[in-house]
Amino acid sequence: MKKLMKVAAVAVVMIFAVQSLSAQSVSAMKSRLSVGANKVAVIEQSDVASSVRSVEARPKRTKVTGYTILILSDNSHTARENANEAKKTFEENFPDTEVKMYYESPSFYVSAGHYLTKEEAIIEMMRFRSVFPKAIAQSREMDITDFINKPEEEQK
Repeated sequence: MKKLMKVAAVAVVMIFAVQSLSAQSVSAMKSRLSVGANKVAVIEQSDVASSVRSVEARPKRTKVTGYTILILSDNSHTARENANEAKKTFEENFPDTEVKMYYESPSFYVSAGHYLTKEEAIIEMMRFRSVFPKAIAQSREMDITDFINKPEEEQK
C-alpha cells in the first residue's frame, strides 16, 4: 500500500512537471488525469481555481524593454550610404554581434546587439567605441524572441 502511494505521488508530480513544461491549461491536465485505469480525482478550491484561470487568461508577453547600441543616426542627403558603410564596417570588425540598419523618417539608424540590462549594453558599447567613438546605449522595446539563442545550424 505504501509503495502504491509513492508510485501515485511520483506519477502526479511527473504529470504536473510535464504539464508546466508544455504550458497547457489546468482543465486539460484534469481531463488527462481522469482517464485510464488509474483515474485521479482532482478537487480544486474555488479561489485557487479562479486565480489560475485569471493568470491563464492574461495575454502572453511578447515584448520586453532591453537595450541596443546605436552605432549611427544620420538624416543627411547621404544617410543611406553612410548607414550601409557603418553596417559593413561593423560586420567586419564585430562578426559575433548582430547589426541592423533601419529607417525611421527622417533618419537612417544602425544598431547592434540585444541586451537585457544597461550594464551589459555599456560593456559592449565600450568595446564598439574602438571603431565607433560616438556609439551610445539605447533603451528599446524588443521581441522576446530576440533573446533566444538559436542553434548553430540555424545561424549558419
